[in-house]
Amino acid sequence: MREKKWADWFIILGFLGFLALALAVTLLRPKEGWSYYENRKLAQPEALSVETVLDGTFPASVEPVLQDHAAGRNTLLRLSAWADLHLFHRPVVNEVVPSDGMLLGFNPYETPDPAAITAQAEAMADQLARLRDVVEGYGGRFYYVAVPGQYTYFADTYPDFLNNREAYTALELPAFTQAMAARDVPLLDMGPVLEDLGSPEEYYAKGDYHYQFGGAYVTYQAILNQINRDLGLDLTVLEGDSLTVETLPNPYLGSRGRKIFGLESCGEHLTIGLPREPIPFTRTDGGAPAESTVYDLPANEVQEVLYSVYMGGDIGETVIRTHRPDLPSLLIYGDSFTNPVECLAYYSFDEMRSIDLRHYKDMTLADYIQTCQPDIVVGIRDYEALLSPYYNGSPFQVQS
Repeated sequence: MREKKWADWFIILGFLGFLALALAVTLLRPKEGWSYYENRKLAQPEALSVETVLDGTFPASVEPVLQDHAAGRNTLLRLSAWADLHLFHRPVVNEVVPSDGMLLGFNPYETPDPAAITAQAEAMADQLARLRDVVEGYGGRFYYVAVPGQYTYFADTYPDFLNNREAYTALELPAFTQAMAARDVPLLDMGPVLEDLGSPEEYYAKGDYHYQFGGAYVTYQAILNQINRDLGLDLTVLEGDSLTVETLPNPYLGSRGRKIFGLESCGEHLTIGLPREPIPFTRTDGGAPAESTVYDLPANEVQEVLYSVYMGGDIGETVIRTHRPDLPSLLIYGDSFTNPVECLAYYSFDEMRSIDLRHYKDMTLADYIQTCQPDIVVGIRDYEALLSPYYNGSPFQVQS
């Protein structure tokens, strides 16, 4: 009986010791700022002071910090994802849908409201018409480009019991197209363009939300051709003998693959396009000098690469100058779908500016445009964000 009691105490003390050790490691080790696989900022503790204790900000920050920085957290999350994928064969793992050799994004179930979608489309078109007026007020031209996301491009790949958003998209696009037409705001919808080309599978990523280089190139080409037609210009469009297309040998970890800790691979590689006749240019990011390149290439051929190969990822403001004043200037704004387009578009302009309002907070987009007065302004947003009034959908608000 005594031996059993000692054994019980040994188990209890061992368990408490393990918890104490894990807590000590969690509290003492350096707090990382970013989760590579989750692609998000990790919680950071508030500064400890009498004020932060009394107003509750420090106590409120403790639990998120312990959750995000718990000892062994990444290992446990990876093991959980592996079990969900290979033992339980769950249809959705960490908001990722493994299906037919692809890693698709999970879409919550929804019942689209036609009236609400129409109202959102009207409100967004009103904003864009106001922005168009700002651009045309100083003599510039404004274009808006809508591009499919992965869930739209591969809608037929989703299992029947999951939401591929076909019902929502079938309401969203006509409502937005009609609202833009009613206000005479130029809209280039890449969906029909890609369909006319047969919607090649290789144009979109199998393990990421974005398009692959093929889809980005067709978008770039359509934009430049539209500008040339409308303005009677002869801007260079990189194609054929003027463009070298190169596929990187490195494994590509897309946004979906990152969410499941790289446990599943679609066997994809990223492709880049290089002009056969390079032109010198200078680049600044957020006003600071940056390397004169549009591709953030890996150090070797085996290093894993991310979508941030294009333009170095999402940056609040980038300015590329080719110092050819006889050419017009361009501003591109939008989410990360702009990045691979920018890697090509700079070649045709004296100056190319790019703005991502998720990261740029100095002034409103409208004020920025009024200050710089680019000859051409192009907004690019994907179908999922098309009606969203946040960040790049708020050109008249300073982002918080």
